[in-house]
Amino acid sequence: MKTNDLITSALSQKMKWKKTQTNDVLNAFIEIIRKNLSENNDIELLDIGLLENRIKEQKIIVNPKTHRKILYPPKNVLELKVSKQLQEHLKTIEK
Repeated sequence: MKTNDLITSALSQKMKWKKTQTNDVLNAFIEIIRKNLSENNDIELLDIGLLENRIKEQKIIVNPKTHRKILYPPKNVLELKVSKQLQEHLKTIEK
């Protein structure tokens, strides 16, 4: 079973919604996140963390065999800074 299906079925059971309603809500949520990230807005997910759209700067990399220099262009990266609450919770889980 895919993670998406697991989330949909768990949420629909918890909220007592039909799976189609749950899919609509999740799709709307994802669309809102996409829109805000495309506008370079950070998104704070309560009790989870902060989603940031960050730009990795360009860098020069040298191939160790040929000593040829390669320029890597800047790149957008999505970063999640996990909240302290979630970090503490994850520490308490048995491994």
